[in-house]
Amino acid sequence: MSLRATEVFAPARHRGKPERAVQKAIAIWLRAQGALVAITDAGAAHRAGCFGGDTVPAGWPDITGLLPDGRFIGVECKAPGGRQSPVQKVMEQEIRRRRGIYVLARSIEDVEGGIHRATQS
Repeated sequence: MSLRATEVFAPARHRGKPERAVQKAIAIWLRAQGALVAITDAGAAHRAGCFGGDTVPAGWPDITGLLPDGRFIGVECKAPGGRQSPVQKVMEQEIRRRRGIYVLARSIEDVEGGIHRATQS
């Protein structure tokens, strides 16, 4: 089963935040592929001052989970024109160093391609 972005969500903004619409569509698509995923809003937790020793680290991807083959995946969702912060780039390097899959995504197609590239190498 392969869903495209246009089949999962309308391009309208999600409560005024285009990244949220991208996150939701990607999470739905990953679940349809058999992945176990969760949307994690590390930025909101940081802004709310919810950080002690046992919370989501800065730069943690927006979506994290396990693919059907058991591999860890982290997806950082960005609206068109959005960029990774320096701490997100460090997290990307750390996830990849540990052999996880990390995808910077603006669409479902970005995630599909990122998984394909990671599993082919």
